[in-house]
Amino acid sequence: MLVKLTEVCNNGAVTTNQIYSLREIFVNPEHVIMIREEKRMRELNERGKVATDLDAAHQFSKLTINRGHAGTEIVVVGSPEVIENTLNNTMQLLRG
Repeated sequence: MLVKLTEVCNNGAVTTNQIYSLREIFVNPEHVIMIREEKRMRELNERGKVATDLDAAHQFSKLTINRGHAGTEIVVVGSPEVIENTLNNTMQLLRG
């Protein structure tokens, strides 16, 4: 089952004036191998650099997703604890 999260995307070039936006993504929880706090993005959000509709108190997490021989890292909105709970609380069918 896939889980819907909100990803922070970098839309600008690699400069000091980067542009960020938010988009919904769907992640397979079985492929997430690490969750860690993303403090840099939180600091950028506190300065109003991420998205205008986000509260300055939002936290961010970096997920490492297994892709076989390599991993992909994405930044999502939510503390590591919230993301972990979201990934682990997927609905499961019960056998009766």
